[in-house]
Amino acid sequence: MIIDKVLRQIDVFDNGTDGLISEIKPSSFDLEFMKSRFNVMENDSLMYNPYEINSSHIDLFPKIKFDFKKYAY
Repeated sequence: MIIDKVLRQIDVFDNGTDGLISEIKPSSFDLEFMKSRFNVMENDSLMYNPYEINSSHIDLFPKIKFDFKKYAY
């Protein structure tokens, strides 16, 4: 029996070099709630595509300290 599992992560990119700095695993992820807060494309009902996290989304990830001056998420 094969069980498919989607792993969610937040990629952290350096604003100066665009290099990948780290990957953060969110402690929880409510798909329907996240879809309501991000501009999810109609053909991406499972949010497989990447979506930018900006200052309007930080309340979704209360355990993560964002630094938008240094990094893109």
